[in-house]
Formats: sequence, C-alpha cells, structure tokens
Amino acid sequence: MKIEQAAIITMRTSSSRLPKKSVTNITNTQKSIDIIIERAKLTNLPVILATSIDDSDNQLVEIAKKHDIHIFRGSLMNKIKRWKDCFQNYEIENALLIDGDDLCYDYNIAKISIQKLISTKSDIIWCPDEIITGLFTLAITKHAIKKLYLCEPNENSDTDIFTHLFKKTNLKISYVQLKNHQKNKEIRLTLDYERDLLFFRELYKHMPITESSDNIIKYILENPKIASINYQCQKDFLENKKLKIGENID
Repeated sequence: MKIEQAAIITMRTSSSRLPKKSVTNITNTQKSIDIIIERAKLTNLPVILATSIDDSDNQLVEIAKKHDIHIFRGSLMNKIKRWKDCFQNYEIENALLIDGDDLCYDYNIAKISIQKLISTKSDIIWCPDEIITGLFTLAITKHAIKKLYLCEPNENSDTDIFTHLFKKTNLKISYVQLKNHQKNKEIRLTLDYERDLLFFRELYKHMPITESSDNIIKYILENPKIASINYQCQKDFLENKKLKIGENID
C-alpha cells in the first residue's frame, strides 16, 4: 500500500524509566497509546504505529488494530532503521514523526509543519530548543530518513536519541515558528517518569484527550499546581538526554 504522507507514531513497551508506560491507563478508559493515536488522527494524515517485532509489543499491535490504523513492525533498538523500513514499506515521501511519550502532541503545529516541509523543499522541519518538551517532534522526508540511517545502520544501535546526527548530514533543516506560550519552560508535556504519569492523569480529568494543545497550555497556566506535579522532572530528563548523546558520539 502506498501512503505518500503519514503520521508515524514511534512506540514500544520496553521502557526502562517507566515500564509499559504506553499501555498504562491515563483515564478510566484510555491508555497512553489510545491518547497518542487519537491526537495523531487529528493531523488529518493516515496514522501508522511503528513498533518493534519483539513479542513485548504485541499488545500495542492489538490496540492499534482496534483504532483501525496502519501498523509496521521493525527494529527493536534502532528506530531510525524502523522508520526507514516503514517509509519503504508504505512508499512514504513525507511524514510526521510522533513520539509515543507525547500525550499532548500539538496536531496544529504538525499540520503547519508538513505543509512547510513541502513548500520550502526542506528535508526536516524541526522545533527550536525553547519549545515545551512534548509538543512536537519533527516532519521529515524519505531522503532525510535514508541519510540518517547511513549514520546508524547497525540493527542493535540504540537510536532513542537521534537529533545529534543532523550535524553529520547536509540536510536542509527549517524550523517551526512558536507562539510565546509554546516556549514555557515550567511546563512539561511528555511521559517518562512516575510524576509525569500523575500529571497526565490529573490533566485529563479536566478536559478531553483531543483538546488542542493551545487550550491545554492555557488551562495549565491558569492552574499552575498541575504543572508543579512534574516540571521538576525536566532537569533529570535533559541530563539523561545529554548523557545519551555523549554515549552515542563516543
């Protein structure tokens, strides 16, 4: 099946910091994966769950089937290879890469980014460093995926952190333009730690899981006690990211 443009959700269950967070309940009826899928659908692109061939991810596949989305299974550790193989399997030209941890993924930024990817003839549409963690990952072309894969072709390479590889390529990178409220550093919208889990459970008591990210941020700013649940995790998150980048470079 040929899908020229897609929203690709990257997800697996073998998380070290928060085991099986992708299948953990956030609301009484919805798990993390349910929320990610429903928000990905609002990009108005075909949605593909890109998970691994490992048996531990069978549950993700069964849930994805219930949502009637496409499924691709590939490398467990090397998600760049998984993306490359997914692009090849569905003959994808351009895609949004959606991190399976980002339960407030901004589908409006995503729509703008995929359009900008095409109109500017860029290889990657990325986000500035000051963006709230968890709002958006990137939009990318087939050409860029192939170039990144050449940097890390080993099946067993851990490419959980991969943006440092951009420096090894000659890819054309453009950036999304952020609104001021999308730069707030005392808000954290990604799921890595137990406190993040508590944060999302509290947040989604007060609004539907498909609420726009702009309205979510507005609500958090009006109710700062919610943000205080987990934003202190950001320091550990950034230190861990820096450590992983250092390990990969070495």
